[in-house]
Amino acid sequence: MKARSKLWGFVGLLMLISIEVGAMVPPGDKRTILTSGEKVYPIQYRLGTSTILYFGLRPETVICGNKNYFNIEKIKEGITIQPLSNFSTNLTVLAQGRRYLFFLTPAIGRPDGFVEVKWIPPGQARSVKALAKHDGEVTRELGQKTKIGTAVEFSILREKALDKGKRRIFEIEMKNLGGKAIPANQFEVVASIAGVPLARQVVVWEGDDLKEKGKLRGRVIVSGHDGRPLSLVVGYLGKSTKLVIKGGRN
Repeated sequence: MKARSKLWGFVGLLMLISIEVGAMVPPGDKRTILTSGEKVYPIQYRLGTSTILYFGLRPETVICGNKNYFNIEKIKEGITIQPLSNFSTNLTVLAQGRRYLFFLTPAIGRPDGFVEVKWIPPGQARSVKALAKHDGEVTRELGQKTKIGTAVEFSILREKALDKGKRRIFEIEMKNLGGKAIPANQFEVVASIAGVPLARQVVVWEGDDLKEKGKLRGRVIVSGHDGRPLSLVVGYLGKSTKLVIKGGRN
């Protein structure tokens, strides 16, 4: 009996230590989610920390699968999530006719501290393969590439002009030259003219991570420009590089 009591006491001590170590892990950096309301995105939390989901608009309805385990409050342009127990559940937020889907789950590594959620129209969220079948588009192969440091190679594969050139879609690709997976939200890709970022642009990735020794495709969608040559500036871990796309379409 004494041996069993000591064993359970040791197990309890290990659990207490693991909880204390977990509580010392700080929240991760800002994360950005691009959604058109169809995909469910995981939100990782940890007891003792709060998570902010920022939508840029005031939520109208918040539906939590089991609200007994979470304290969720609306703020001016988002919600705050305070976990009360290690319990996984679904979360739905409705605002201005839009639907945002999430799955709350205990964090394995760093918990989410601040998550910016950006809405993109369903038509712009289609896969690159679907866009390749779009009728009435003009496609131009580019094949431009450059490196960001020694870890990543950035390529602009092709350009698609839609709506008589009013909307341009640049298919891009990241290649992992290193041996560690990279979250897609660590890349910043910005379209600009003469150094000024375009007001109407969005970047959509086909996956959440650039796998080890793998490739990740995405697209930069711009509209409302004047047809002049564009530049795509890509940044990663404080380093940046630029590719100039000549021969803008009118």
